[in-house]
Amino acid sequence: MRKMQRGFRLAGARAGLGRRMTGGWAAPALIAAFLPGPALGQERPDQEAPPSRAAGTEEGKDDNIILVTARKREEPLQEVPISMTVLDAGDLAEKGINNFRELEHSVPNLMISGVDTSYNPEVSLRGISSDARNIGFESGLSMYVDGAYTGRPSSFNVDTLDIERIEVLRGPQGTLFGKNTTAGAINIVTRRPAFEPEVSAEIQYGNFDAWRFRGSVSGPIGGDKFAGRVGFFRRKRDGFQHNRFDGKDLYNDDAWGGRAELLVRPADDFDLLLSADYLGENYRPNVNELIAGSFGATGTPRVVDINAPVFQDRDVYGLAATATFDLGPASLTSITAFRGARAEFLSDDDASPQPFLTSNFEDDQDQFSQELRLASDGRARLEYVFGLFYYQQDVDTRRLTPLTNLLPFPITVSLNGSVDTESYAAFGQLEYEAFPRFIVTAGARYTYERKILDMALNGSPIFGIATLAIQGQKHVDKDFSPTFGVAYRVSRPLNLYAKVAKGFKAGGFNADYVPNAQVEFDPETVVNYEAGAKWVGPGGKIRANLAIFHMDYNDLQVITFSQFSGFVISNAAQARIRGAELDASVGPFAGFSLDGGLGYLDAKFTSFKNAGGAGVDFDGNALANAPRWTGNVGAQYAHRFGKGSRLFVRGDYAFRAGYFYDPDNERRIRGYGLLGGRLGVELGDGRLILELWAKNLTGKLYVNALGTPVLGSILGQSGINYGAPRTYGVRLATRF
Repeated sequence: MRKMQRGFRLAGARAGLGRRMTGGWAAPALIAAFLPGPALGQERPDQEAPPSRAAGTEEGKDDNIILVTARKREEPLQEVPISMTVLDAGDLAEKGINNFRELEHSVPNLMISGVDTSYNPEVSLRGISSDARNIGFESGLSMYVDGAYTGRPSSFNVDTLDIERIEVLRGPQGTLFGKNTTAGAINIVTRRPAFEPEVSAEIQYGNFDAWRFRGSVSGPIGGDKFAGRVGFFRRKRDGFQHNRFDGKDLYNDDAWGGRAELLVRPADDFDLLLSADYLGENYRPNVNELIAGSFGATGTPRVVDINAPVFQDRDVYGLAATATFDLGPASLTSITAFRGARAEFLSDDDASPQPFLTSNFEDDQDQFSQELRLASDGRARLEYVFGLFYYQQDVDTRRLTPLTNLLPFPITVSLNGSVDTESYAAFGQLEYEAFPRFIVTAGARYTYERKILDMALNGSPIFGIATLAIQGQKHVDKDFSPTFGVAYRVSRPLNLYAKVAKGFKAGGFNADYVPNAQVEFDPETVVNYEAGAKWVGPGGKIRANLAIFHMDYNDLQVITFSQFSGFVISNAAQARIRGAELDASVGPFAGFSLDGGLGYLDAKFTSFKNAGGAGVDFDGNALANAPRWTGNVGAQYAHRFGKGSRLFVRGDYAFRAGYFYDPDNERRIRGYGLLGGRLGVELGDGRLILELWAKNLTGKLYVNALGTPVLGSILGQSGINYGAPRTYGVRLATRF
């Protein structure tokens, strides 16, 4: 609500993040090992230092500088040659974003579709989908929490407790982040412990008996060397979907968790951040509603008739230690992290009252990562980031699918398997100001990744599911991915850039119900060509960031549904994605602001032979979950009164065009638009906020997913899954 008046308050919240310390006993040895000496201390002679909140504009009145750390140093968003959307804590509150799932309507070309589940979210960025059903398949979209990589998409849907900002970077980012990525990266930055006491809390209540509580406290511990932060959240809501069979509601919400951090700062040139987080979830997920088939249909939206006691349990947890050494013109950072996730669900696959087909899946993941990174401070003519990364992950799965009432004898399909991954990488990027205001960037990444599969699949020849016993099958990938770019600062308000970057994602295994022993698939690669412009109008009242891109994929990993046997990952020969992204904001007069984003995609397979069976090609088909248009716009007005108080009103509208749900392009989901809003009062410079909010204000009935037919076309099953209905409530928040 305060974007045009208050800016993004990032530097103050991240205590010490942008400090330019003068200590550093190890600076000469470490710096000399990486770079020639003369360029290191040389300030750029032709321009000022990067703008800071204190400096503002030339007139010293612009406090709207958006600071980000996507390139491992704090710098203004407008100077970063990357297509990215940034949402800070204020934006998350204004838009009512309480978890990762709710991010999709605020980021151009981001889709989070499918059945609304945390276990298996279908996340798509720039038309590249990531699915967590198969433990041998990695996501093309990477998520980082305070620099620590989060491996499985089943860990993505975190709460926004104590989040300072979220940076969504689109396109390959392998030369800046620990893990390789093809579609993009989501960089979540949490609030650090403060050396001044802070307390914040909020409570919400809404229809469907929905309530949410969050609380956080931070401050010094025994002096100026230690500071801590502890936060907790709890949320619960009745279901949006009714089950006629037992009268219970599905599609409910029940989650809890928290985060604790300890900041140790024994000297001005060193700090250590220790953190621990946990999220627990136990709810009844929404179910595909039958609209046709042998078992009939309910005929009423958000009403099902199923016999299985469906559930979904999820535990996500992590420990991390981040040590930062300030070496004067550079910083050395070590990030050591352990993360884990356990997820289990029971599904009613036939979506009917008959005891016909159910599935019980359980996945258990542990990962360890270590990153060591040296990054310059952004003040010299030659800037750099160098890093080493190690990653080890173990994922186990147990799957059981009994079939009854089909034949005189019972049939059970089961799977027990594990995939162990070990990855090593070295990455780096140099930026050199070759001419005044003209910067050349070059970077590279080398990756070695090995996966080992153990799998015992008890299949069924009747339904085309193989019986396999695989022990110690290895898959090894090696890759070199370069990047090159140029940027030109036409003027202080206008920056232009162009770049080309290669991305890589390792191959893996179909550790799932499969029709034959061909369980391995190859890595995918992408070359991304991108150009962009970032502009700030007079006084910072207008901002516009535009990017256009063209991406060529080779051996794109695609999930297709194989009749009878389920989901199989294979490599499409080639795919082409091109499009554009725009993020903008404007404050035409005091108290009023507009902000929003627009994404355009033209994504198709240029070659995908025999994808639908022998002689059935998908050449020219559109990629799944890739709508041609996505966008959002928000309008806000605030009226100040008294001392530090104001009334505010905000409206948000998000839309997406229609899109194909499968690579065969036989099923299409219609586009839709959603309207939301808030009305409230803020007292005491934000110390107390009371507001009314609403989402899907018009009660739009829109489709999230189309159900996959059970056992192909034998039963004629066809299902549909709807998104959330109209929700509304009241929010009370305080901080001091």
